[in-house]
Formats: sequence, structure tokens, C-alpha cells
Amino acid sequence: MAITFRQLRYFLALAEELHFGRAAEKLHISQPPLSASLKQLEQSLGFPLMERSNRMVRLTPAGVVFADHARRILGQLTAAEAIAAQTAKGVAGKVTVAFVPSMLFRRLPRALKAFQETHPDIELILQEMNTTRQIDGILGRQVDVGFVHAVPLPDEIAQHTLETERLMCCVPRDHRLAGRSRVKLSDLAGERVLVFSREFAAHFHDRIAGLLHAAGIDPYPHYRIQHWFTVVALVGQGMGVSLVPKSLSNSAFANVTYIEIEEREAEHQVSLIWHDAAPAEAARVFVQFIVSGGAAF
Repeated sequence: MAITFRQLRYFLALAEELHFGRAAEKLHISQPPLSASLKQLEQSLGFPLMERSNRMVRLTPAGVVFADHARRILGQLTAAEAIAAQTAKGVAGKVTVAFVPSMLFRRLPRALKAFQETHPDIELILQEMNTTRQIDGILGRQVDVGFVHAVPLPDEIAQHTLETERLMCCVPRDHRLAGRSRVKLSDLAGERVLVFSREFAAHFHDRIAGLLHAAGIDPYPHYRIQHWFTVVALVGQGMGVSLVPKSLSNSAFANVTYIEIEEREAEHQVSLIWHDAAPAEAARVFVQFIVSGGAAF
């Protein structure tokens, strides 16, 4: 028997609630058809997705994997429906998209290309900006949407978290730590640790400085650096070490090595932001495309 989208939706509701009664209420159905749907799905697959008793409901290891893929499938279906509807309406216009430079090493280029292919009548205007300037631009309506390192935002700005990204230790290839697979932040004691200047991205700077301070380390204060690319280039010249977003490990900078950091808190979030008050139709379409998963973020 072929698996249906309804079975996937019913299963995901159960996977999220882990309670038949709450899942049925969420789906606005009674419990018997929910139980029957799960049984049919498991029979089609040939293995159990859930363990059930009078006291608990939990996913099997196979159920955890299947739930993750089912969520992606339904997300792609939702995106396809939204894109088709927007194409049918023939939405046109311009969208000013701002981004922090490190987004070029994440999935932003692929997302922009996918959007242009599916919405050829919407013109994208790209602007490289730090997070603070993006917030000001959105508040002033010079920018429609932005891709930023997550920071506290004014009430007028909405956001959607795209990913949680690890920070990594970036060192010269001939550095004493270069052969390590993992380091603790305390291993950087005595090093010249480079961080971009606070004036360019105060919250992100403070996030990294706070991690270093917790390990008893002060950032090197005498370089006024604006971009991550400059930080990594200086590291490559043997002028220090740094903590950088993992996405930069996809760059082609020479003479540097990236090492995993042991501390769990060494991470940050990347977000899509836009003005919460009635964005233009073209900007609304762009936001929906990214949020619904059409860009595979």
C-alpha cells in the first residue's frame, strides 16, 4: 500500500505530541482513525515507528529517522504549493536583500538562485551589510529582508531562525594546535586572539568575547577589524588565532586550519529578518519562500 501525505501528517503530529489524545485533538479527529493510520503506515514500511504502552508513547530509533525525513517531505510539499500559487498570481517587483558577508559560505547563494529561477519577475537587489546596518535599513524601509547573526531585535522586526552554527578555532597551519581535532577555549591561553571590532557588530562581538572571558582570555584589542575575512586572512599570515563561524571553513583561505571547540555553548544562530508591518508583496513572497523551506535552509 502506498504511503499517503495524510499518514505522514498524522504520524508527525504523534511524533511531536507523543500522546494519542493530544495529537488527535491537534488534528481535529478522533483517536481511532489516528491509531489506524499509524498501524497502516507501519505495515507499509514493515517496521514499527513507535513504542506504545498504557503509560507512554515514544519513537523507535527508526521512527526518529523517519520523522525527520517526513518533516522535510511535507516542508517541500508546502513550499511547492506556495511557489506554484505565487507563480500563478504572477507576482512581480523588487526585493532588497541584505546579508552579512559570511552568508556567502552558507546556503544563501543557492537560495537566491533558486528564488530567481522560480520567480523570474521579481528582481533581487543585493546589499552586503553588517547586522546593525541591516536592522537600521529595515526600520527605515531601505531594506526589505536581511540575513544576520541573531541579535536582540526591535519589536517592529520579525525573524525566522535559519540555523544554529558552531564556532570553530581558526589557527595557522603550522600552529602548535593545528594537529588537534578538538580544543578547549582555555587551550588558547597566551595566544593573540583576534576578534572583529565591537562597533561593527556589538552583540556578536560580545558573544565571542564572553566565551573567551569565561576561559580567562581577553581578545587582542589593537586591531580594528571589520570583516571575518580579514580576521581569517590575518590568521593565515600568522598574526593570531580566532573563533570563527563554521561556515568559514568552506572558504578557500590559505594557510589556516579549523578545529572543533569542546564547549557546547560555542555556537550562534543565523536568522532571516524583515519588517513586521505589512511588507510589500514581492518581499512577502521572498520571506515565505525562505521560511517554507523552498531554499533548503
